[in-house]
Amino acid sequence: MKWGLTLGASDRQREVLTRLLLAVAAVMFLGALTPTGVSAQSTSTPTETPTADTPTAETAPSESTATTVAPADSANGPSVVTTLVVEGTALEGVDLVVEADGEEIGRQTTDAEGVARVTLPGPGKYTVRLDPDTLPDGVAFAEGARRELSPTVRATGDRAVIFRLVDEGSAVTSDGGDSTFTRVLNLLVSGIRFGLIIALGAVGLSVIFGTTSLTNFAHGELLTFGAMAAWYLNSNSGGLGLPLLVAGALAIALSTLFGLSFEYGLYRPLRAKGMPMFSQMVVSIGVAFAVRYLFSVVFGSSTKQYSQYAAQSPTLDLGPLAMRPKDLVISLIAFVALIAVGLFLSKSRMGTAIRAVSDNQDLAIASGIDHLKVTAVVWGMAGGLAGLAGVMLGSSESVGYLMGQRVLLVMFAAVLLGGLGTAFGAIVGGLFVGVVSDLSTLWLDSDLKIIVALGTLVLVLLTRPQGVFGVKARTA
Repeated sequence: MKWGLTLGASDRQREVLTRLLLAVAAVMFLGALTPTGVSAQSTSTPTETPTADTPTAETAPSESTATTVAPADSANGPSVVTTLVVEGTALEGVDLVVEADGEEIGRQTTDAEGVARVTLPGPGKYTVRLDPDTLPDGVAFAEGARRELSPTVRATGDRAVIFRLVDEGSAVTSDGGDSTFTRVLNLLVSGIRFGLIIALGAVGLSVIFGTTSLTNFAHGELLTFGAMAAWYLNSNSGGLGLPLLVAGALAIALSTLFGLSFEYGLYRPLRAKGMPMFSQMVVSIGVAFAVRYLFSVVFGSSTKQYSQYAAQSPTLDLGPLAMRPKDLVISLIAFVALIAVGLFLSKSRMGTAIRAVSDNQDLAIASGIDHLKVTAVVWGMAGGLAGLAGVMLGSSESVGYLMGQRVLLVMFAAVLLGGLGTAFGAIVGGLFVGVVSDLSTLWLDSDLKIIVALGTLVLVLLTRPQGVFGVKARTA
């Protein structure tokens, strides 16, 4: 038996869910097409993407190989921030210049840690550059590096940018940009990393649907919880200051318990009372809003960074490919975790029980399988995987109370592309969404790449509602 879970819901449930998600995707797709004006005041504008906090890197408009910093509370307005590091040495005294419509908006000099932050008058698209006259002797731009960046800044929060600087001996004097091949290669690697993270979250979402027929709209909050738990355990200011690897492991364990709390504290009692599945789905939407804004009260509205590995330059140069070491580690861990999930579902007794409950719950119960235990294991596994995805997303980008909401629809896209209830399909769907959306920034602004993911989702739902790897349910 294949380890891709088969759909355990009825045709009617599938039809209702497909239509609902199609409507949501269509609305957000149209909303993403709405341009972001400089006078916009909302922090939840339709053009926010799942990786809206990804630093703007000069290797590609959407590539997240940027050095980021732990920002201060930016509740008073938006800002652009950068950290300049060459060969592990911070560059002090370099001017960061921000312009709009050819006029200088602000200028700030890097401090002893190489950090410069320019506060902006409002959201919009700005031109960011370094003053070349302030660069230290022996430091120059890397080959093909962009001298000017054009990030789109939201109404609040820091927007991190990076300038690739190297020792003058390895730099070039031309002002040319990256070659198309280099940009495509870096975007491909960035998309694979992001796709692996999405796949981790999408697998749990898909397995929950396969075993309980519940579409959990609060799944993004499981991801957010993992990222925030790791931040509180890791942060040197306001946290316990534990190493990130230890904090991440503990956060995954806490996320597992958080997922179990959903099952034991909410959905199992609702099922015992005979609540219809559609009503449970509506409950999950309410839970998502409640938990999300509880996070905003406890954590704050500004985004934050982990204390370790935040300020990393893309020091892994593999020919035309430049990567941050943590991006490579994140990709490897995510890949190993997905392989482990596959082996668990295909080789273990509990994995066989999960697949049996997903195929036919009544027959599984008649065969002596404890479906309540199976459901608890599924919720715990989904919480742990979402927590791992949250830690990785927070490490590569930033931690904020809206991060789960931003990737929720992308996880749905991955699940529906692969096929409802199929774990293998969720993995493939996550990789596809990550790669295609990042590659689309060759032609689109990075803040609009969600259009590709949503557009692909709409097309798949219209042409193949069961997904690429899903099969149509048999009818009597």
